Amino acid sequence: MKKDEITEFIDKLYYGEEIVFEVGNIKYFIQGWKENNTCIMVLDTVSEDRFQGYLWQHQASSMKECADAFLSAQIWDGKDFLQIQESVVWSDW
Repeated sequence: MKKDEITEFIDKLYYGEEIVFEVGNIKYFIQGWKENNTCIMVLDTVSEDRFQGYLWQHQASSMKECADAFLSAQIWDGKDFLQIQESVVWSDW
């Protein structure tokens, strides 16, 4: 991702928008929503496989807190999103 793309990506995360992106040959889907007074954000892969549970999930009092937790989570071989963001590609379903 380029600098302006990562800024747009983070803005979308802060609003909990649905985002599909690829890292290597794997397609990911992240989204957030508010349930009662709790914000929830989840990450999963997009594939034809049956749902087995989220790869990552977080609950907090704001969507920004969820997004920040995602950005710092070491999901990709011990690296967080900002460390691998140069290899991230926007995608479609």
